[in-house]
Amino acid sequence: MRLSVFLFALSLQAQPLFFRGVSFTAERGVRYESPEAIAQLDQLTKYAVDSVALIPFAFTPRGETKIMFGNDRSWESDAGITTAARAAHERKMKVVLKPQIWPNKPIDLKDPVARKAWFANYQAMVVHYAKLAATINADLFCIGTELQYATVHEPEFRSLIQAARANFKGPLTYAANHGEEFERITFWNALDYIGLDNYYPLPDTLDTKPLATKLEALHKKYRKPIIFTEAGYAAAPNSHRTPWEDRSERPVHLEAQAKAYNALLSTFYLKPWFAGVFWWKLGTNGFGGPQDNTMTPWNKPAMDIIKRWYQTRRATTPTDSRPSK
Repeated sequence: MRLSVFLFALSLQAQPLFFRGVSFTAERGVRYESPEAIAQLDQLTKYAVDSVALIPFAFTPRGETKIMFGNDRSWESDAGITTAARAAHERKMKVVLKPQIWPNKPIDLKDPVARKAWFANYQAMVVHYAKLAATINADLFCIGTELQYATVHEPEFRSLIQAARANFKGPLTYAANHGEEFERITFWNALDYIGLDNYYPLPDTLDTKPLATKLEALHKKYRKPIIFTEAGYAAAPNSHRTPWEDRSERPVHLEAQAKAYNALLSTFYLKPWFAGVFWWKLGTNGFGGPQDNTMTPWNKPAMDIIKRWYQTRRATTPTDSRPSK
């Protein structure tokens, strides 16, 4: 009996998760461990948000291989992430740890010496946050974000994945930039989820079906669930044409943002191979509102779209996933 219960529990753990998520970023001095940040988590639960991506930012000088991360004084310190993760889990939320280099300045890694130095430094960062992901019992660890200049070096990136697995036993993904990077990566078979920062532009009809066809073909090739590690649209006119554009001089257009949110969710939310989305972004300080034209949906009609879809039941969890190699 005990063996059968253990095997049943193990099978549940192996099932892909579905993330009704937001990117939860530390903003303007409101640290992850602050009472304001924890209160914001309470607000998110009212919109059926059940997952948050915690994002510690690292920094690298332009053209250098040095990577600075894990500063105890940063808004996203390890201690702060630990506190926020505990609070999220107490609220029945899943937690994704998603370290990111910012600003993401391209580095020329064609030189073998520079490439070796950069990957050594980046692996140290990945191992650091993989260990933190294990400590906080993260539900998913994202090993990188939009590193177009690095993911072309597949052998080195596969070594990074092995280093992450040696220190974190949970599922892994990588957040690829839409377009060329996402479409050329072939190491998805070494990960558990195909991760896309989905800023693909949409036509004025907001037809997302061609994109769904493209992604479903990739899912069938690798037999991995696909997760939108980021997605978003600004509350501005025609934001669907340049969804990667956050702050601009454009006027506020709340309806444009809400319609784009609904178009994306109406196509993908119920797909059996889709594993969820992390909208960019919700801040610890609760910034946003009807006079704000940026990408945050907070206190805008887009949050009502999120709530309506996130309260919609799915028939299944993401399917057709096989163990990583």
